[in-house]
Amino acid sequence: MPAQNVNSMDEVPNSSWFTNRLSVRNMTPRELARGACPHTDDAAKVPWVVVAGKPDGANPGFQVVDARGIRALVKVDGVTQPERATAADALGAVMFHAAGYWAPCNRVTFIRKEHLELEEGAQIKRTNGTVEPLTQEAIDTIMSKATEVEPGLFRVSISEFISGRPIGPWRYEGVREDDPNDVIPHQHRRELRGMRLLAAWTDHIDTRQENTMLAWISTGKNGEGFTRHYRIDFGDMFGLINGPPGVPERFGHVGYFSPGQMLTDFLALGLIDRPWHDKRMGPAGPALGYWRAEPFDVDPWHPGYPNPAFDRATEADLAWMARIIARFTPAHIDALVQRAHFRSKIVHAEVIRIMNHRRQRILERYLTRLSPLTWPQVRGRKLCLQDLAVWTGIRDETSRRYQAVAHVEGVGRSEVLDVRAGSDARVCAELPEVQPGRYAVVVFRATSGEDGTFALWAHFTGHRDGWRLVGLERPEHAEAPAL
Repeated sequence: MPAQNVNSMDEVPNSSWFTNRLSVRNMTPRELARGACPHTDDAAKVPWVVVAGKPDGANPGFQVVDARGIRALVKVDGVTQPERATAADALGAVMFHAAGYWAPCNRVTFIRKEHLELEEGAQIKRTNGTVEPLTQEAIDTIMSKATEVEPGLFRVSISEFISGRPIGPWRYEGVREDDPNDVIPHQHRRELRGMRLLAAWTDHIDTRQENTMLAWISTGKNGEGFTRHYRIDFGDMFGLINGPPGVPERFGHVGYFSPGQMLTDFLALGLIDRPWHDKRMGPAGPALGYWRAEPFDVDPWHPGYPNPAFDRATEADLAWMARIIARFTPAHIDALVQRAHFRSKIVHAEVIRIMNHRRQRILERYLTRLSPLTWPQVRGRKLCLQDLAVWTGIRDETSRRYQAVAHVEGVGRSEVLDVRAGSDARVCAELPEVQPGRYAVVVFRATSGEDGTFALWAHFTGHRDGWRLVGLERPEHAEAPAL
């Protein structure tokens, strides 16, 4: 079933779920790396007053108010994978923000214990409803699991509280009956379906409702406002090692609990060859776990928990996200990884290498079936598009071939248009003479050799002042439009 919130341009419109950023404009590497933060200054604004504990979760932490009065959640790496969890939390927020999701301002910073002041009466409120006092001993225990980069200086991640009044998590299916604006079942939203590809890129396996937050954004004095849907907590990315031996190797292949696969392996006495049997850690060792450039097969990638939106993702939904991932250039990746503040040069280099390699695998898979032509502009009688397959380098411009055919309502015959390629992988077709009141579809195809990429359909209506583009379509067939 197609996604239900796609506009006539085959895109997702801005909403309280998603706002187009990298998908509609070029962002500088510095701008992208900033994420939701107002600046790229990652220094801790001390002192920090510890006001509450972190309710639950795999990574220990606590809440602080810094010297500017900003409240934030502080988390540490744990002792198993130094630098990974804090880097993942910061970089995940940056990447999801650039892609278009609402995410908090997360960053890696460094703190000394003497800069932490425990507020009198601070508590830990567990998600099961229990409340207990937050003690200095508890803070010391948490900090003992932080990465000590030099004597007395500890590495942590800090996540500033989101805008609005938190309501609670949102789900990847259904709608909220108490929200009149929530009318599209979540499993049929393209931005949630397409998120699967962004998660596969980074091995973000913990994409469940516990890592979401719904917030009330007030817009007036009389109770007016709306709900905004945030994605939070990205600390599982980049090769999480969690669980008994044999479990971390399966991440990305099967969920935490896969009874069908478990039963099959039991009955077959473990003789079935599984893709995780030969998994090995890379040059970064435990720091990045089993997150590797190879092997990586994007199609069967699987999160750790069932996700109803991911399960319903179509080729069109995933190709939409691939067009966004294409906009993450190597320069963007270099800039955002700088914000991880890796002290290990090997880990820093490996994160960049793996991200670039996986990106190329994703683009090769999803920009070569449905049309990679995008960013349309109508200039007089010219329709210009950008060929993302050429722009990203997965196809060579010298061997690229373009064809555009116009089908005009009531004419009875098609017209082959003149097509010319320009700079920055832009290609333009000369549109036919304008016929006011007529409807037209331009079938625009880009091919390299014998590849099977389908065409883009550009829909126009004729007016006295020219052709007006009213829609884009990327059909999964090679048939001509019926007019």
